[in-house]
Amino acid sequence: MKGEMNMSDVRFGIIGCGNIARAHLPSLIYGKGITCTGLYDRIPEHAEKLNEEFGGEHKVFYTAEEMLNSPDIDAVIIAVPNYQHAPMFKLAAEHGKHILCEKPLTMTVEMGEQMVAWARQYNVKTQMGLCTRFEPAVDAMMDHIQAGNLGDIYFARTDVIRQRGTPSGWFGHKERSGGGPLIDIGVHYIDVCWYLMGKPKPVRVKALNYAAIANKYPKGVAIYTSYEKDDVYDVEDSSHGIITFENGAGLMYQASWAMNAEDVDDRVEIYGAKGGLVKNPAKLIREEVSGMTTASLAVSDEDCYKLQLEDFARVIRGEKESRVPVEDGLQVQRMLNALYRSAETGREVDIE
Repeated sequence: MKGEMNMSDVRFGIIGCGNIARAHLPSLIYGKGITCTGLYDRIPEHAEKLNEEFGGEHKVFYTAEEMLNSPDIDAVIIAVPNYQHAPMFKLAAEHGKHILCEKPLTMTVEMGEQMVAWARQYNVKTQMGLCTRFEPAVDAMMDHIQAGNLGDIYFARTDVIRQRGTPSGWFGHKERSGGGPLIDIGVHYIDVCWYLMGKPKPVRVKALNYAAIANKYPKGVAIYTSYEKDDVYDVEDSSHGIITFENGAGLMYQASWAMNAEDVDDRVEIYGAKGGLVKNPAKLIREEVSGMTTASLAVSDEDCYKLQLEDFARVIRGEKESRVPVEDGLQVQRMLNALYRSAETGREVDIE
């Protein structure tokens, strides 16, 4: 545990005490310049249980308004199911709290635009919970891109494939989640490719979504269990597609919760005219005077959840601009929603 709180520490409250809160709370406990001063869940027992798991030292709030009215809370992490992001975001903004919103931003582009407007209206700092941008390997890759070692980037590929790994509960109910593995796990790697490519403007998408796997929980498969129960499953098992950008570059992705394929924890590959990068493990591939070479990149093992919260604290203190502004979350939402429309219609979809 950390020692006494520093006066410059940004004091975070966590709204939603399910599984993802268990990634954020240790980061707040051990990170620099950040601390946790409150937990809230609409089911109080969830907040109480989380508090007990991590030493019982955090105040449990019993309404969202109680937390948001507290002078001991500077910022909140919105870690509730996707369909609750927008209303909780608005409530936090109205109370003047800075906001880290877990991915995805919300369910629709229109609601995302409203959330961006609320952040500006109430003058609060915001950041998307797209923590993959903070992975040390991604920092190392960006260093080489900014040094010009890739030249012009023209294509990227990413895969995140679970052979079997379908979460239970609200994740599979489209009205509550917005979709399946594309919006749940694919979002991280589509975003990080787009970020490494320089965030070009997306203009067109084509996607194929499948719900082909009958037995999602065969013998020996661990189930990622949601605290919010729901028996409806009407989303894709896997999504496959391509995004085309205004500058002619492209991004090809696959994301699955259930597919008869080998597991791929995450594959991120960036292709440039002078060199290429691979994320896991981090490597630079390019032509040198001696021929084609592959060099491993030195990266630390720091946790991306901790790094993103430490970074957001610096944003709140006015020391820097956000690496993942909520406006980026909105642009990613445009890509996601267009990909779902493409899969539903069987056609390419333009992004306005």
